[in-house]
Amino acid sequence: MIDLLEYALALAAHRNFVRAAKQLGISQPTLTRGIQELEEQFGTKLFDRTPRGVFPTAIGEIVISRARRISRCVDDLKKEVRSFESLEKALLKVGVGPLVAQTWMPDAVVALLARYPSIEIHVSTYEWWDLIPQLIGQHIELAVGELGEDLERQGEIAFIPLPHRPLAFFCRKGHPLTRLKNPTIEQIGQYPMASTKLPLRAAEDFGGTRTLGKLAQNGMYFEPQISCQTFDVCLRIIKNTDNIGIAPIAQLARIDTNAGFSVIPFDASSLRTNYGIMHLRDRSLSPSAKVFVEHALATEKAYFDSTNSDHPKMT
Repeated sequence: MIDLLEYALALAAHRNFVRAAKQLGISQPTLTRGIQELEEQFGTKLFDRTPRGVFPTAIGEIVISRARRISRCVDDLKKEVRSFESLEKALLKVGVGPLVAQTWMPDAVVALLARYPSIEIHVSTYEWWDLIPQLIGQHIELAVGELGEDLERQGEIAFIPLPHRPLAFFCRKGHPLTRLKNPTIEQIGQYPMASTKLPLRAAEDFGGTRTLGKLAQNGMYFEPQISCQTFDVCLRIIKNTDNIGIAPIAQLARIDTNAGFSVIPFDASSLRTNYGIMHLRDRSLSPSAKVFVEHALATEKAYFDSTNSDHPKMT
């Protein structure tokens, strides 16, 4: 139909089949058949053929007027698609977990904007168990956060795993735990923890230490005694109380040595990140999402490689 309307526009402009066909790059018989088909579809005559030329009928004028508007809309759509594909103008919605939002994610956005300054990016923070519903509901195109234990059984989600990064407990300087050379989880567990809500696997190592926190009633996560989504809030609480915290070693390494915090020497299987970049398996990623994934992978690596993450600066 759109091609036939373009035929009608050309014919109305040139009032001549030969000149209109030449403009369209088709043969005159093809144009004639196209106009006849368009008239059949509308069930009425659209052009009068006269010795002086070809002129739209009254109904033809109405069709031509609407066809011009349709043609402009199609042109605008083509421009929008081209700009979308070239990343000149695109909207990308990304959901991230709290820890990702407060570590390397801002750097990934900065790197992407440095290369594609016109991209519009919406980054929203969710609890990690809310990321999958946001993806399935198509409220976001990408999710970056904890890979749940049952993720592989959810066939609708595809993911790119990120490297496991070490985490560490930490506390204020002068905390009773700093006087212990190698504290046990039982000794650490005598003190409340201030942190974001932790994955269920944390309960494997911390579940018996009720002062640290407890398994949530819905069984989906480990809830610290003091739950806070932002790292700065956790730091202020930990610095002024006997609460302890947990964070990536690379993040702790960025804290000034004079800030008043110490890493607690303890290791456990759950003291590792288990993150990935997730998207719907049956939906092709947009061009902006593809380049974002590239920048995210590079930025995540740079964030953790830029510090000696096995040996944080704080003492």
